[in-house]
Amino acid sequence: MALPTWANDVITRIRPGTVIRRGSEEPDWDNAQELTINCCSVQPASTSLSQDGRVLGTSEGLTCYLPPAADVKAGDKIRWDGNDFQIIGEPKKWKSPTGRVSSTQIQLERWDG
Repeated sequence: MALPTWANDVITRIRPGTVIRRGSEEPDWDNAQELTINCCSVQPASTSLSQDGRVLGTSEGLTCYLPPAADVKAGDKIRWDGNDFQIIGEPKKWKSPTGRVSSTQIQLERWDG
C-alpha cells in the first residue's frame, strides 16, 4: 500500500550506467538513467557549515520516505527541488504493523561550496 495522501513530493532517482576502466567496473554518470518516483515525503534532517574563519561550504541533509517498492539503492542520486543529493547508506524498509503506511526511507545529503 502507498504512503498517505500527504506524501505528495515527487523525486527523480538518477542511477549511473557502468563502464570498464583498467579492468574495473566504475559508475558512468554520462549515461545515467532517470526514474520519476511519486508519492514521496521529503523532510529536513540536518544542516551544517564548514568554516575556518570563512565559510568554506554548507551541507543539507534530508530524510525521504518513498513507496515501499521504490527502486532506489546506495550509490544512486536523488534530484529534488532543483538540487542533486547523494543517498547516504542503504535504503531502509519500514514495515507498518497495519500494512497501511509501509515505506522505504533514505537519507540524503548535498554539499554546496
